[in-house]
Amino acid sequence: MSERILPSIQYRELLEHPHYLIDVRSPAEFEEFHEPGSINVPLFTNDERAQIGTLYKQESPEKAKEIGVNIYSKKLPEFYAKWMKFNEKYAPKTAVVACARGGMRSASFVSVMHAMDIPVLQLEGGVRSIRKHVQERLESLSQMNWKTIVLEGNTGTGKTKWLEELKQRGYPVIDLEGLANHRGSVFGQIGKTFRSQKQFEFLLAKELSKISPGKTMILEAESKRIGRIVLPDFIMETKENGHYIEIHDGLDRRVDRLLEDYQPHEYVEEFKHASAIIRKGLPTVFQKEMDELLKQEDFKQLSKLLLTEYYDKKYGHKRATNESDFVKRELLLHDLSEEEIMDTVEEEVNHLMVT
Repeated sequence: MSERILPSIQYRELLEHPHYLIDVRSPAEFEEFHEPGSINVPLFTNDERAQIGTLYKQESPEKAKEIGVNIYSKKLPEFYAKWMKFNEKYAPKTAVVACARGGMRSASFVSVMHAMDIPVLQLEGGVRSIRKHVQERLESLSQMNWKTIVLEGNTGTGKTKWLEELKQRGYPVIDLEGLANHRGSVFGQIGKTFRSQKQFEFLLAKELSKISPGKTMILEAESKRIGRIVLPDFIMETKENGHYIEIHDGLDRRVDRLLEDYQPHEYVEEFKHASAIIRKGLPTVFQKEMDELLKQEDFKQLSKLLLTEYYDKKYGHKRATNESDFVKRELLLHDLSEEEIMDTVEEEVNHLMVT
């Protein structure tokens, strides 16, 4: 009997058609990396996948397949009901099913749906083919002649806020911290879910692809690492060769921004844990003051202490070290309202974009 050929599609071809992607990998695999907007309908839970993997290695592939089919078959009514809802919601978009490599999991799903004359395609190469496409796309993007405008300044000067405002006004902004889902400090993960390197690179490639080659993009001055995320070399090189806008603002307003961004009263334990990491690098006198402020949960005074005795000194050292490397334009914003600050930043960006 000849092997039944399942209807399938390659990822590059898929990008040209309206579609919705059903990702049948386990929740843990999906969380690490997936196409944004895809729907996770796991054939196996994390524990079931681990069980099948153990059987495959320790007993036999046949035993693993037997257990897998047994688990999967019991879920068929549930999968069918979900697919009917998806079809009603997303039609006439093409339904595409993906697993890790375009193997048995997606084939099993597509085979059953196909047997019932339900139009579903299997993604050739699975999610791995998406990852390969992202890597190839980033390599291609790295060869382009990018120009950059870089916002920098002390912690709390609102760099991320002004980037978001610029993006809303139609400027070509790449919000690296937003893509990493991390604010770029020891406090950066507070209130945010972890994002993997693979997922970050997918989002980065997608955002960069929206900017015309040779056009200026606007970034925040970031280090090589944002939390666990490592920035590509070409982003760092592009940033280092960019035009710099250094933002200065008053301490009180910077403190208010930190309290608004990090919400320490909502994430008390996380904030205390992150503060303890910084505490180790402070002189003893400030360690004692910090301990008392943490005990009182006086996060406003604690934020002032962190800015003046840690972050400002750290930034000052970095600034002195790199002073001769970059051409900078400084914006003194202490006496301006939030609206005036945004207009000033936009005016400076417009000036540099035509330079």
